[in-house]
Formats: sequence, C-alpha cells, structure tokens
Amino acid sequence: MYIIKNGRIHIGNGTVLEKSDILINGTRIEKVAENIACEVGEVIDASGKEVFPGFIDPHSTIGAMGIPSRNLDTDEVSSPVTAEMNIKYSIDPDEVNAQEFYKSGITTIGCTPGNYNVFGGQIAALKTAPQKMAMRLINDRAALKGSVEAGVKQVYGGRKQTPMTRMGILNLFQKTLEDARRAEEKDEGQKAICEVFDRKAMPIFVAAETKGEMDSILHILRMEKVEKILVDGFSFGDCVEEMKAQNVGLILGNVNAMSQIKKHDMKMEKLIDLVDHGNLIAFTNTCNGRSEGREVFIWSAIEAYRAGVDAEKVVEMMTLSPAKMLGIAQRVGTIEEGKDADISIFTGHPVTTYAAKVERSIVNGEVIM
Repeated sequence: MYIIKNGRIHIGNGTVLEKSDILINGTRIEKVAENIACEVGEVIDASGKEVFPGFIDPHSTIGAMGIPSRNLDTDEVSSPVTAEMNIKYSIDPDEVNAQEFYKSGITTIGCTPGNYNVFGGQIAALKTAPQKMAMRLINDRAALKGSVEAGVKQVYGGRKQTPMTRMGILNLFQKTLEDARRAEEKDEGQKAICEVFDRKAMPIFVAAETKGEMDSILHILRMEKVEKILVDGFSFGDCVEEMKAQNVGLILGNVNAMSQIKKHDMKMEKLIDLVDHGNLIAFTNTCNGRSEGREVFIWSAIEAYRAGVDAEKVVEMMTLSPAKMLGIAQRVGTIEEGKDADISIFTGHPVTTYAAKVERSIVNGEVIM
C-alpha cells in the first residue's frame, strides 16, 4: 500500500481535482480524496505535477507484428475473411516491452490485426508493462477488426484474387455478412460475425481512410445496430453528419504520418462537432495498419487541442473513450476507487505543452519507472 500526495488529478471524465491524493492498495485504487490520512510504507509526492489515468491506444499492431519479420503476424492473408482469428495468439510480450509505451504514459493497448483483410480477426486489450501475461491481458475479445482500405486490394490484387477493387472489397464485406446470417450450419468465422452484428457481443472496428471508403462503409452499416468505430478516418471531416446520425466512433490514425493532414485536407476542428454530439473519439499511433513510435499518440492529441478541442476532452479521448471502445471501462480509463491502479505522473500537461514528461508510470499498482 502506498499513496500519491498533492497531485493535480485528471480523473479522465473531464473532472480535475486540485491537490488531491490517491491511495493504492495492491493492484487497485482504494481511495481518491484530499488529505487522505493513512499509515503507508511509501509516499509519492506529486506536488506541482499532473496525474492522469494511464493512456490507452485502442488500435496498435505493435505487439503482434513479429518484428523483424517480412511476414507480419498481424495479417493472416491466406483469405480476405478470417473473422474467427484472434490476435492474442500472435502477441509477443517482448515486442510490447521493447516499445516501452509507458514512457509516454500509455499503459494499455488494443492489439489488433492489420488492414489487409476485409474481416481480419479479433482485437485483444492488454497492459504495456513488463509483467506476467495473466496480469496484462484485460479483454481477449475486445472487438472485431475489418478493413476497406486500399491495402486489401493491394494484397489480393497481386494474386489476381477477389477483392481486387474497392467494389470487390465492399461487395465481399456485405456478402460475408449476409452469408453468415443465412447459413444454417455456421462455420467459426460466420459465428464470430453473427456474434458481433446480431448479438452485439463486441464492436466492429473498420479501417477506412478516404472519403469514398468512409462513405461506402457507413452506407453498408447504416441499418446495423452494432457499435461501429472507424479507424484511421482521415477524411472524417467530410462525413461528420453521417457519423453523428449513426453515432459512429472514430479512432483517429497518426495524423502526422506522411502529412495526412495536408494529404486529406483534414478539418481537425470538425472533431468538436463529434465531441459535442457524444461520438466516442480516440487516438492511435497507427496509420494504414502500421504502428509507429509511441510518441505520435500524444502528437495526434496535441493536434486535436490545437484545433480547439478542450484539453480535458482530449484527455478523455486518451483514456475513458478508448476504454469504452475496448469494453474495459470497468477496469481502466479513469482514476476511480476500485479500478486498476494504472497512473501516469507528468511534469506538465502533455496535451498543452511539449515540455511535459512522464516522471512516474504505474501499471497494476507497480511503479514501472
């Protein structure tokens, strides 16, 4: 048991507590209040510091890429439809450890299949600290991953195999869903698809980059009641009204990779429309299915702040919103009593100043750095 004293605590839901304490008992947060009186073995003085819930990157291919391999373990491209696959079987703890996500305040990632299959498999949420996998894995069936991006036709077009065009990609997406529903004896992939779309056991994450890709998949999904989340979504500014109408979430890809803001004439200020409407927004260090360094996660958050999104709303996009997307908000995403003790202590507010640095990172109650 130990206590973090006198920090400026950002709960993760928009609330900020000035000069407050956090009592940690084992792996959990036991109490959050001012002037907690308790005899504990250690006191961490957070005076003048900014204290946040551990940040969450809900869509990371790092951790299952198979570095340094040309045959990425994130993409089972023997078929464009592999909904029954689960990324947890490709997770390499050493690969996650080597990235040291926690040094940028990221304590949880959604480890995901890449963008090369129309239905690529299931996403798993896990902690980033070098601990035993039993402590790290939070939800091994967090979401189903799909993609309608150009990477699909690049893979299968090279083989002269459907889908070779965007027309083929969207047709296969819709046909796969219809066939799964009609099948009397369903195979494992069809069961997984029906579990998502009909039983709503988990959300569907679909990678879509351009306006054409986003418009097309939103049209197909318009009558579906499943929770829908677009990944990359660089042309979201042109699709805001339909996203609001369907309450579609957005995991904004690495906007600084290859000048995506300029390439897509991105209207970052349109994020405010989605935030005000209540759409879930999050960030990822991934672009087109490939993840880059951990730092770019915060850089994308800063771009949202520079576009006019309130700083604490941006913090919510880095914590509670991705936790909700991955179905793990009961454990992480906010600093609240009973939740996992995943906490990052910064020297400043990382969304409002580039000078902010992680001073301490805590995962499952263990001080990692």
